[in-house]
Amino acid sequence: MRILFGVCSWGLGHAARALPLIKRMLQSGHELTVVSKGRPLDFIKKELGEKCIYYEIADYSPAYSEKAFSVAKFVAKFPLYLTEVSKENQKIKQLVSCNGYDRVISDSRFGVYHPKIASFLIFHQLRFIAPGRVKIFERATEGFNYLSGDNFKKILVPDLESEDLNLSGDLSHNLKYFKKEKVEYLGLLCDLKKSEVPIPQDVDYFISLSGPEPQRKTLEKKIISQLPALKGKVVVTLGKPEEKEHICYQNVEIFSYLNRKKQEEMMNRSRLVITRSGYTTLMELAVLGKKALLIPTPGQTEQIYLAEYHLRKGNFYSVSQERLNLFRDVIEAKKYPGISLDISPEEAEERFMQVVFDEGGR
Repeated sequence: MRILFGVCSWGLGHAARALPLIKRMLQSGHELTVVSKGRPLDFIKKELGEKCIYYEIADYSPAYSEKAFSVAKFVAKFPLYLTEVSKENQKIKQLVSCNGYDRVISDSRFGVYHPKIASFLIFHQLRFIAPGRVKIFERATEGFNYLSGDNFKKILVPDLESEDLNLSGDLSHNLKYFKKEKVEYLGLLCDLKKSEVPIPQDVDYFISLSGPEPQRKTLEKKIISQLPALKGKVVVTLGKPEEKEHICYQNVEIFSYLNRKKQEEMMNRSRLVITRSGYTTLMELAVLGKKALLIPTPGQTEQIYLAEYHLRKGNFYSVSQERLNLFRDVIEAKKYPGISLDISPEEAEERFMQVVFDEGGR
C-alpha cells in the first residue's frame, strides 16, 4: 500500500516515536511518503535516507515562546490554528490527488487526513492541561479534540490503557467525551532497545536536549554553563541534526546530534539521564528502565504536567528550567527509581499494524 505519514514539527519527539512505525511499514513492503518540516524532517531523512519520499509542509505556529503559557492567548490564537489546519488539509488533498494513497496517518497533525481514505491520528494529548487545572478549559479542549477526531477512523494513543499503570495520566485517561471504540491504546512506542547483555554504565550523566526554539537554546546555554559542577563522565547531545559538531574537553563530550543507534548506546551506558519531560522521552526512559532528571519546557503545560505527575508518583525528580541547579538537582534525581515496565514496544507496533491495515480496511 501507499502510505502518507504526517509528523508534527514541534520538537524531535514526534519524529522519534513515528520512526519505529515507519520502519515497521517499510519492512512490510509499504511505500511511505513523509510530511513534516524543519528538524523533525531532517531527523527522519538522516535515519531513513532514500527509503521514503519527503515533502515539507508547515503545520502550526508554536503555542509557547519565551513566556509562560496563557489560556487567554491560546484562545485568542485559536482562529489562527483553525486556519492553519484548514490550509494544511488543502495541501494534503492536493498530495492525495496527485499521488494517490491507501492510508493517511498523522502524528499530532489535525489537517493530515482525507475524507475518502482511511485516516488515523496518533495522539497522546486527548485533553490539554490548563495552568491551575481550569476544568472548563480542559473540558473544552477535550471536546475540540473529540470533534476533530471525527476526521479520523481511529485515534491511536501510544500508552497503556490501564488507569493505574500508564505514562500520560489525565492527558489521555479519565476522559469525558471520547467513546471507547474510537480510541485505541497501542502501548509504548520506542525504537530504542534495552541492552540484552550487561554493559558498563560508564557515562555518569547523559544530557539530551531537544524541542522547539527558543527554549531549546535557552536550556542549552544554562546546561553548558553548569557542566563544571558535574563530576564524572558527561555526554551531551544538543538535538540539532542539521549540524555535525563534536567537542571534547576534560570530562565532557558534546555532540550536536546523535543518531538513534548512538542515542540508544548512550542511554544504556548512562547512570542518569538529564532531559526534557516530553512524552516520547518518558516512553524511552520506561522501556530502558533509566533514572532521570526532568526539566519541562517553560510554558508547555503538557511537559509541566507530566513532570509533576511522575514526581507525585515517585518515578522521576523534576525541576523548572528557571530553578535548575545541576549540582543540587542530580543528587535528588538519583533518589528516584524511574519506571521499569516489562513491556515490549514490538507489541505496540504489531497492534498498530493490525488496526491500520487489517481492521482499517473494514
